[in-house]
Amino acid sequence: MAAAAVAACQNKAAVEEPAQGSYVFTLKASAPDAETKTDYSSTGKFSWSEGDAISVLFHNEAGDNKFFTLTATTINGANADFSGTIDEGYVIGNSLNDIKWALYPAGAHEFDASSSKYIKFNIPSTMDLSSSYSSNAPMYAKGDGDVFAFKFLDATYKFTFTGIPNTVSKVKFVVENQYGTDISGSIPLSGLSGDPYFSPSSHGASDPRAARTFIGNVTNGVSDAFYVPVRRAQAWFTPKITLYDASNDDQIFTKTAANPGTIASNHIQPITVSVSGAVVVPWSFESAHGIDWTTVTASAAGRSDAPYNNIKVIKATGDATYLYVYFEVVEDALYDDDNYMFANISHLYLGDSNSTTAYSWQWTDKYSVLIESWIKYNNSPNFMNWKSYISHKVMDHLGILYYEVAIKRADVACLQGTSATVALEINQKYQIDDSHSREGSSTQIGFAPTTWGPALSVALPTYVAP
Repeated sequence: MAAAAVAACQNKAAVEEPAQGSYVFTLKASAPDAETKTDYSSTGKFSWSEGDAISVLFHNEAGDNKFFTLTATTINGANADFSGTIDEGYVIGNSLNDIKWALYPAGAHEFDASSSKYIKFNIPSTMDLSSSYSSNAPMYAKGDGDVFAFKFLDATYKFTFTGIPNTVSKVKFVVENQYGTDISGSIPLSGLSGDPYFSPSSHGASDPRAARTFIGNVTNGVSDAFYVPVRRAQAWFTPKITLYDASNDDQIFTKTAANPGTIASNHIQPITVSVSGAVVVPWSFESAHGIDWTTVTASAAGRSDAPYNNIKVIKATGDATYLYVYFEVVEDALYDDDNYMFANISHLYLGDSNSTTAYSWQWTDKYSVLIESWIKYNNSPNFMNWKSYISHKVMDHLGILYYEVAIKRADVACLQGTSATVALEINQKYQIDDSHSREGSSTQIGFAPTTWGPALSVALPTYVAP
């Protein structure tokens, strides 16, 4: 855990810049006593810790802006040196104005010179604190001469759980904003000329950016503290909080706030939840449509030979309005890269007895419709395809991703009969940004059903037009 009230930047003494190549830049940071409106530490003393890192903004003469990471090297309580290697030609500051920016914690922060909200603060959707704990409560600093005064960025909730069963040594904490406003991802900052604050978008409660997941340790029945930053003074945070045993995803506790909460800027609001006596619920996939997938008989195993064995099973069922498709994917087979906006494109094939398009080679029958979807979006599980007639849900359990996809039969002609065929493949293509340029290999990592046989056939009830 690290926070700083004041960090002094002694540029002239700390920088050795060779004539050619990169150079090492060092900030001298200190954290004297300071008043704060938080319970960040019981003593009110702030100190840096080993491994702490900050992102500092630099620019070059061409007007390119880039965050570089500086890591704590020498630490003495409230004092520390932060050093990092800077590319040749880059100097501290940005190309728009004289403000020198530093952000904590270091991360995939962004700078957009074309926007008045030119800084986007990146908040990871998943944080594993079990091996190296840090609150990572966001802070920022604006350089004032050679002085960087760090402040808390916006507002933060601090969740701690007590009364956890003594059989649990590690927990998974999931917080979902039912209001729908983003609490993870790259969030623009407003008020950059003064006291900046988060300016999140609302993508809906089911969007992965409206959720965060933490892994933390348990000591004597008490969890690590989990810090969740939010927009200050706005009723935009109505959390559903769920605590799991991280070893098996059994649910220990869940609750949804009845009303949105608000907290002031530069404030950390502690929330302590006792789960003593809670009834532990073993993990199971929670269908968004009330389907018990363990009883669905239209089912087929995926291909079993590596490296094409990463779709474990595919199932399908339907009602008068929808076709539902369920499949399981090995999580480690997918890209784990925050730089990829979209990753691991999938092909879902739909057909019926009248289909005329032959598969390239994968399955022996024919299909009518091919639906392309990205399996991950912003490095979180998803089924992204921009089709309004498709919805989905994803759950993660012990390294397997469980997908449920609902497709409106009214929008797909081959789903309007009394039977349909379904097949799925996932490959290694990815997309770095919104330029729509697909990169990576088209090599598949999974097929279901197994190839060189028929697609999965599913009987459907009589279609009812809307």
